[in-house]
Amino acid sequence: MMPVSRRGLVAGAAIAAAAAATLRSPVLAHEGQPVLLYDTSLAASARFAAHARRLGGSAQPMDGDRVRQVQALVQTRPAAFFGVSRQADAVMVSEVAQEAGYRRISLIQHRVAGDMVPICVPEATSLATLARLAGGRWPEAFAELAIGGIERCEPLSYASAAEPAFSWVLTLR
Repeated sequence: MMPVSRRGLVAGAAIAAAAAATLRSPVLAHEGQPVLLYDTSLAASARFAAHARRLGGSAQPMDGDRVRQVQALVQTRPAAFFGVSRQADAVMVSEVAQEAGYRRISLIQHRVAGDMVPICVPEATSLATLARLAGGRWPEAFAELAIGGIERCEPLSYASAAEPAFSWVLTLR
């Protein structure tokens, strides 16, 4: 068993509360499985995908013709899209998915300095809270949220250095 400091315990409880509030949010209330997408060239994105796999989920790499890839995915009508990528891919996925009836509820820029810039609809502000509280562990926390794995989360060692990327969520209207 790992020793836990009071600060670590409080931070962990806050992250769990933010994740639970987000999962109960009406913006994520659609039935069905979400699609997780990631950019293979970003370290934060690879951590997101690897943690989703550890928790029994799967994430699809964004490669090849991304527009056609997303067009094919929206035809399956997933409940939501969760992604970690560059800004250009986040915008492209959002535009293609919007044509199929999805809306972007969150776009969070994670910066090298460790700070973040969230853009969330009012009912999804807990996504920004989750990212802020998770700190350098945000890719793993985002994967736990995406697959509903907060009950199965476990302590992991991770690089504490901030890794720049964008995390985003799209849901059916």
